[in-house]
Amino acid sequence: MIPKISTLEAVVTKVITGLVLGTALVVEFIHTQPVLGADLKTSNQPIPLIVDDDGSQDGLIALAYMLQNPKFQVKAITISHGMAHPQIFGEKLLKALNRLDVPEIPVGVGSEVPLAGSNAFPEVWRADADGFYTPYVPSLTEIPRGIVDERNAAQLIIDTVRQSSEPVAILATGSLTNIAQALRQEPSIGNKIAAVEIMGGAVNVEGNLNFHTDPILAQNQVAEFNIWADPVAAQEVFSSGLPIFLTPLDATNPITFTAADRDAWKAVGTPESILASQLMDYSLEVVAGGVENPVPVWDLVAAINLSESSFCNEVPLHLEVVTNTAPSETQGQTVKVNGLPSNVNVCLNASFNNISFSTHEVFKSKTVPEPVTVFGSLAFSTLLAVRELIRCKKQSQRT
Repeated sequence: MIPKISTLEAVVTKVITGLVLGTALVVEFIHTQPVLGADLKTSNQPIPLIVDDDGSQDGLIALAYMLQNPKFQVKAITISHGMAHPQIFGEKLLKALNRLDVPEIPVGVGSEVPLAGSNAFPEVWRADADGFYTPYVPSLTEIPRGIVDERNAAQLIIDTVRQSSEPVAILATGSLTNIAQALRQEPSIGNKIAAVEIMGGAVNVEGNLNFHTDPILAQNQVAEFNIWADPVAAQEVFSSGLPIFLTPLDATNPITFTAADRDAWKAVGTPESILASQLMDYSLEVVAGGVENPVPVWDLVAAINLSESSFCNEVPLHLEVVTNTAPSETQGQTVKVNGLPSNVNVCLNASFNNISFSTHEVFKSKTVPEPVTVFGSLAFSTLLAVRELIRCKKQSQRT
């Protein structure tokens, strides 16, 4: 269990990080143009990233955002059960990567079932994901960019972390089964995981299962789909001691995207922005019920929260996941527990007002700066060092 970070220590961490990032930006500004409203330095050593997604339309938009984000280098993509069936979706994703014309990235598929129980997304939703959201996304006729990795998702996570020369960040936008399995198999990888950014949970708001007509789902008023899909895995990840950053429904529900955003993304004309605009077509028509209605893009908000440090001021909380009730009751609920050390840094109030680009400009095309300093890596390393100092201090106080 991760030791508690006090409010003062959390502020100190933010301040030190901000000072380093600010220095990086001063040096950066002299030589280059900012990218994506960047408040992290883009250097010749972007942060290695694993994207762990369940095949949702908003997860694909988040993936497209990260693929064109120069702050990160996507080292692996793992598919968890959730919106799509992992094997089917993994094979189609490889075709999509060819369409995006990105370098070959290992794609690993995870278990078709949770660690425990049989919770699953509604099949009508999964059919859309398995079909890669056609006809909104034109049929994938491309040759796959490689083949589905022979390693399962958990092993691909383990190997990617082990082989990285730098600490790895993970963006988790589906069930947490793959990450939990990786930690079960090789707990030591936690020493090289810089951050796990999770879209999931509902802390001070109701869940989103009850928006579906399924009689089991409709009764559960408190759980969010990604956590409910494998509550045992979520609880294991939350209690793992990793630096967990959670973007729950509290933060994602208030931020909505519109047809104007879709059109702005499409106008950028990059492969990533075009795919994102097509997936927004699906979101507006199918999820929101019409292009006149705004719609949340949950996983994209989590991705931006990982990328932009000022997007949200996280609150350290201790969260427990309910695992011992029926799926139709409170299973999957993320519950605040007072008086215990914090284990999750929770975003409750993300806002585009805090950053230098708008919803229209998420995929805005700008010149990538030349790598002129190493301040970016220094900033990220400093944040890790501060977290480790706090961790060691708290551990020593407890022993």
